[in-house]
Amino acid sequence: MSDAQKRKWLEISKNYGALTPQAQATLNSRMNEWVALSPQQRAQARLNFGKTLELSKQLTSEEKKAKWEAYQALSIEEKQKLADTASPKPSGAATAVKPVAPQKLATVPAQAASQQAFKPAPKISPLTAVPVPAPLALPAPVNGSAQ
Repeated sequence: MSDAQKRKWLEISKNYGALTPQAQATLNSRMNEWVALSPQQRAQARLNFGKTLELSKQLTSEEKKAKWEAYQALSIEEKQKLADTASPKPSGAATAVKPVAPQKLATVPAQAASQQAFKPAPKISPLTAVPVPAPLALPAPVNGSAQ
């Protein structure tokens, strides 16, 4: 864990005893749910939280309450339709904490076929920790005679 994560958990543990038993149970269940998530799902949850935080700063508390009540009044089918129209989840091993605008992304130039070929890593000397130079190739003998 990073130092920031350790500090966060220590702060949570300081306040844990002051919570009501119901609040402690809620905290435990949410912690267990978080631990059960894959790294991809955690990254998605962080992205969703960031988006929600940005939107909540733009709305007044009355508007937030009205939107929440309107959502709660929807039927299960309507909620599912709304979920289906949500932005697609990112696919990949690592996702950004905040989405990056496409115009800010750099394009990667295509490599020539010769650059795409596999190049083995140089051998490292265990004594000096310096790459060992490749042996020199000797010229082929002329007329089949050895020199």
